[in-house]
Amino acid sequence: MESRGAAPSEVSTSTVPRILVVLAVVVLSCTGCSRHRDPSPEFSRASESFNKLYAQRLDDAFLDPKMHEVEALLQRVPADSLDAQAAADLLSRIREGRARMQKALDDAQAAASAARTPSTVSNAPREPVVEAPAKAAVIPPPDAGPAEALQPTAGMPLDEFNRRFADCFQIAGPVNVQGAGPRDSYELVDVSRCRTEHPRFMDAIVVADGQAIIGVVPKSALVRPPPPPPSQDGGGAVPAAAGDAG
Repeated sequence: MESRGAAPSEVSTSTVPRILVVLAVVVLSCTGCSRHRDPSPEFSRASESFNKLYAQRLDDAFLDPKMHEVEALLQRVPADSLDAQAAADLLSRIREGRARMQKALDDAQAAASAARTPSTVSNAPREPVVEAPAKAAVIPPPDAGPAEALQPTAGMPLDEFNRRFADCFQIAGPVNVQGAGPRDSYELVDVSRCRTEHPRFMDAIVVADGQAIIGVVPKSALVRPPPPPPSQDGGGAVPAAAGDAG
């Protein structure tokens, strides 16, 4: 009878420490799981500001001074927070976007400056300046080459021009080409991407005849004469509005 009473006492005494150890491990594990998993209020504010600014200015937002405030918030996101990785990704995107847009801006400014610089041709006689409308010259297509393939050029079929460049060129209205009559014209769409990709067309228009591009004319060379006086027979030639093709 005595040995029967002692056995349950020994089992109970040896089991209690094991149960306590298991419970302690479970408590520590749960504590470790919940620790450092809170979302970051800095990231929430930074993400909201970034989305609002980008929706307003698209890629130009990377050069906006307000983007520095977003970066400052992202840099204050704790490394052990729930949003640490997302904050690092957004910070990297902002810095890469700023570098890309700054380079595009510098390239566009350099191209515009080069376009404004007059070219010199040795041994070429200088003609006196005459205040008269310049004639629109139809230039044959240049030799094919990698640089020309990136831009609209004279001789390019109109369907190819629309397929490749319709997102950056819009109809500018008809112009009269001397000796050829009215022709369609296209001008560059005023957005950052198009200005960067086609800087030489910021001050020029593309002239087409319905089948192909016949030339590129500087806007400064266009002449817009007053409408002709009405004639009795209803005829009368329309003065040309044209310039040197480039």
